[in-house]
Amino acid sequence: MTSREHAPAFPGELDIYDEIVERGRENFDWPEFDENTAVAMCYTSGTTGEPKGVVYSHRSVVIQSFAACLPTAMGLGEGDVLLPVVPMFHVNAWNAPYSAMLVGAKQVFPGPRLDGEGLYEMFEAEKVTFSSGVPTVWLNLLHYLEKTGKKLNYLKRGMCGGSALPEALIRGYAKYGVELQQGWGMT
Repeated sequence: MTSREHAPAFPGELDIYDEIVERGRENFDWPEFDENTAVAMCYTSGTTGEPKGVVYSHRSVVIQSFAACLPTAMGLGEGDVLLPVVPMFHVNAWNAPYSAMLVGAKQVFPGPRLDGEGLYEMFEAEKVTFSSGVPTVWLNLLHYLEKTGKKLNYLKRGMCGGSALPEALIRGYAKYGVELQQGWGMT
């Protein structure tokens, strides 16, 4: 989110979040609908390798968001700063943004620099406490830390998915005080 004066050049009309809120209504008639109504569609290659849309219901997103906040899952809380290094079009960034909103955690979304140095700088500047990504994301950050001797001052937990989490990554991050765990899901 940004203000109009800080917004990037954009051809056409651009809505600014704060302006939308300012002109909002005090009373809003919330629609009523079945909990199995579609809320989002993401894409997966699944088991066939061919991209296909997967529709999520309101019910599935709410249940997954509650479950992700459990201590034995992501364990997100209001004091956390979440940075999902997972695209929104891939399982809604593993639904982490919904879970963060549920508990009031701060959310930071990655910019274009997804290399080890870029992620490290963002983690430190934003005081990220929890992140999620595929093994290559975690491996690139670990290589950067080992090469530079830098420490992770705020990151405490991480979720890895997309493929199996190598034991070497778990041990590598444990040296920095970060609990890295494997996540599994189905699209």
